[in-house]
This record gives sequence, C-alpha cells and structure tokens, in this order.
Amino acid sequence: MPFKRIDYRDLNMYYVLNPDPATFARASHENLPPSNPFKPGLPVLVFIHAAAANVTSWRAQLGDPRLANSFNLFAMDCRFSGWTTGGERMQHTLENSAECVMATLDEMNFQSYSVYGEGVHGCNVAAWLATKRAHKVDALLLASPGFMSEPPHVVAQLQEVQQALRVNKEGRGDNSGTFPPEALEHICAYFMGGSERLAPQREEMKVRFQQRYGAGAGSSFHDVRWLFEAVYNRKPVPQDLLALIKCPVLILRGADDKIVCPVEACEAWQRSFVNAKGPVGIHAISSAPGLISLSDSNIVNRIIMQFLQRSLAGK
Repeated sequence: MPFKRIDYRDLNMYYVLNPDPATFARASHENLPPSNPFKPGLPVLVFIHAAAANVTSWRAQLGDPRLANSFNLFAMDCRFSGWTTGGERMQHTLENSAECVMATLDEMNFQSYSVYGEGVHGCNVAAWLATKRAHKVDALLLASPGFMSEPPHVVAQLQEVQQALRVNKEGRGDNSGTFPPEALEHICAYFMGGSERLAPQREEMKVRFQQRYGAGAGSSFHDVRWLFEAVYNRKPVPQDLLALIKCPVLILRGADDKIVCPVEACEAWQRSFVNAKGPVGIHAISSAPGLISLSDSNIVNRIIMQFLQRSLAGK
C-alpha cells in the first residue's frame, strides 16, 4: 500500500494514484488496487473525501475511464480516516487536516492540480488547501459544502451524540469500545444524510465505522473524536483568505438536500469567492441527496469533465 511519510506531523498518509479504472470500480476494503505511474502531459485531479469516508468512496470517479483517460487521478485518506495513521493530537481543526493534505501533495511534487472536495469535511479541507496553495490550484469544485459553520443548536445536538459514542469506552459501560446502535445511526445520518437512496451506503458505513473506530480505547476513539469535533466545531475559512483564491470555482449540490446543504449554504460560499476567475456557479442535481458522488456519479463525472475542460483551456 502506498503511503507518504510526513515526519514533522508524525503521519503516514495513504494514497492512490491512477489505479486501473475497471479494477478500482470493484475496489473493496479487502481488495485495494495498486497505484500506477504518473501520466506526463495530463492534468492532475485531486479528490478529498467526506467525513468518515476513505479512498474507496471514489470508486465511481477513479473507476470512470472518461476521467482516467483525461487526468492523473489522485485520492488520499485524510488524517483520522481510512488507512492513514498518525500520532495523537491534543487539538485539531479542519485547517490542520488541510495542512496534512497539503504536505502530502507537496511530497507528490505535482506542478499544479484541480481539487474536488465533497461534504462539509472535504469541501472545507479543499477550501483551506486552495487558500494555502493558491498558486497550485487550477480549479476548485465543492460538492455539498454545507454551511460555513454549524448553527449553535446543531453543535449542541452533536455534542450529545459524541457523549453517546463514548458510552462503552474509557472504562465506561461494558468497556468493549462499541458504539450503541442509536448513536451510530445518528453519526452516520450526520455524515451521509437520511436519503433512502443512500441507505445501502449508510449501512456499509455503520459496519466500517464500528470496525475502524469502535474497537476498544486508545487511538480508535482518539481518531473519531477529532474526525467528529473538527467538523462540527469548524469555523468559517476567513474571508481575507478566500479572497486569495483566483481560479475557477464551481459549487455542486443535491437539489433534495434541504438540511445539510440547502441552497442558502451554497450561496454563502458563492459570495465568499470574490476573486474567483469567472462567475461562481451553483449547479443543483435534480432529485439528488447530499453525497452526489455516490448517488449520481454519472452526472457528477460529466460535470467534472465539462467544468475542468473549460477551466483548464483558459489557463
């Protein structure tokens, strides 16, 4: 498995580069296809996953030959996610997660890249990255970014969920480390939404979440604490930093998502990109829920292709 070692962050970032599309479309947690060499002459497209996801969530994107034939496709597991491992943190923010992603991309030595971030986690990490590496980012796509920060009443509700996640950890309950079914239901609904179209993915997430974060104490709970807190305690990316982003920007959302990422959340992001190249569009996919790369991958992939072809042609 390919990792980038970031010594100064005590971090091993798992990544995948240009996997075979047909094989990656069938990827599983037990069968991860290998990376392949960089393809000279093709631009780079970086995917930054939603919270509690990992590189396998991009099966439909990295497994699409249209994208694979047009780009160097790169995805990584962010800190506290998937197969990435690192030392314990005393405090952590989404800006810190972006710095881990940035360090990984610096190690890859890509000349430049476009970035597709999904969900509150992926979009905020992508936005922070684009402010810190504005000279590297050719184009920015934010899919279902949610509000720039959580309303106080939502934070209070999520803090209650967090306490419920600890009921069998750190000497509590049966000390098995497992998450109670109700708390697991709440956390998966927060990260993935409640759409029936994503019910199979939500069930898969429950199993994976229990396996990855529910076993015992120590690092398993350390990881889920920051995975969760960094998202719900997020602060807006400062306006003066968002003003540094001068590349083309597109915002995507599922038209049926009225809770996590309603249109007013997208409009707040739209207004913040004051120096983006060209108008910042908001594209709503009809009848789609929140995580559109999972629910409507064919449409999403086509939008990615069209937007980046236009954006990169104007470089």
